[in-house]
Amino acid sequence: MERVMKLKQTIQKAELEAKRRLEIDLSTVNMEEAKANEQGFMIVRKKQKPANQTRFSQTIDMNISYLCQAQYLTSAEFSFIFTLAPMLKIGVNAIVDPQTGQYCSVSEIATFLKRSRQKTSEMISALIEKGVMYEFANTHELKIHGRHVTRRPFFLNPEILCCGDKNKLESGITQLMIHFNILERAGIKLPIKAVVEPHSKYGKLVRRKTYLELQKKWNKK
Repeated sequence: MERVMKLKQTIQKAELEAKRRLEIDLSTVNMEEAKANEQGFMIVRKKQKPANQTRFSQTIDMNISYLCQAQYLTSAEFSFIFTLAPMLKIGVNAIVDPQTGQYCSVSEIATFLKRSRQKTSEMISALIEKGVMYEFANTHELKIHGRHVTRRPFFLNPEILCCGDKNKLESGITQLMIHFNILERAGIKLPIKAVVEPHSKYGKLVRRKTYLELQKKWNKK
């Protein structure tokens, strides 16, 4: 324990010294600016560019190619998946209203996509059955009321289209996918898979080799 504490203190000291080396002595900068001004020169401060707020979703190309070759999805299903991109919530992959951020019902998805509710419902059901979409159902509500009272969030599988950082997947949906493992059970061995390591705050996308190694490791426990 004592060795660990000493090592931790050493690391903290090294990090502090590194930070100090990177810090700018503003008093020195101001003095040099005053000297420059006296000689008719001016120090120009660099303007910080605003962060790019453009929303985007990443297509997981290797998996899309695999699904095409396996003919697992129809052209209509592929088309439907990509039209959902503007409705994906960053970091969560939930299907939400782009304006309000609220979870969308089947009817609201149909309205946004300018499709009939019946066809939208059929498409969503087919994609859920194939493991491309998921929905969270509140089992507590079903036990009490015998039906769903609150909205059931729909999610798109981030192994196909990922909105946000592929190394910071929402752990809940990732664990749901791993638990049911619909694609794997259907014989669909995607080259890029989602995993959540023990005690990790987020899920992430990894190569299939890493996925299999982790599965083997976890199954031994």
